[in-house]
Amino acid sequence: MERSEQPLEFWLQDLERRRAFVKPEHTMRGFFYKGMLGNIRTLGDEALVKRCLEACSEESFVDFFSYSVQPLFLILLTALPTLAERHGGAEAALRQIGRQASIDFLESVAGKAMVLLAGSNPRMLINNVPAAFNVAMSYGTARLEWTGQTRGRLLTEYSFVPPPFHEGMVQRLLEAGRAQDIHVSAHATGALNVVCEFSWK
Repeated sequence: MERSEQPLEFWLQDLERRRAFVKPEHTMRGFFYKGMLGNIRTLGDEALVKRCLEACSEESFVDFFSYSVQPLFLILLTALPTLAERHGGAEAALRQIGRQASIDFLESVAGKAMVLLAGSNPRMLINNVPAAFNVAMSYGTARLEWTGQTRGRLLTEYSFVPPPFHEGMVQRLLEAGRAQDIHVSAHATGALNVVCEFSWK
């Protein structure tokens, strides 16, 4: 049975709940924020990006500077209502943001090298996800569990982004590995823990 989609209010409350767990040592690199704003520009428009920057009182982000996680919530809380309207609901919008994050990574120097090495092997591509998490963020862990040759789960601890974001991210990576008949489903397993199960043929 398919899971029912949660409304916008649910995900806005989910973001506020996650925000309450932020501590001073929880930081993200500026390139993650630049990518997030680029995603919002692609999925929304320049005016929405401007509103997001005003909400977090930043003019811009420096790639390798470490910033608090707090702006992440201010950006998503500002952007999500508009993106939900344009992309068929809040869950669909969060998936699109996650998907766009993967596209940004795949177009980077590191991402292109990863795709070149993995070729048409989705498994090799997904194996690099935990390392990418560790570069971008100062907190939490991401690890893979393989339950079959073309089936597994990505387990993240201390994830400040909701499960649909993970779904979009993993879906796009598998597509980059030329996987077929992809199935991705993520759900929370604790206050800030997310399990993203995936398979392909």
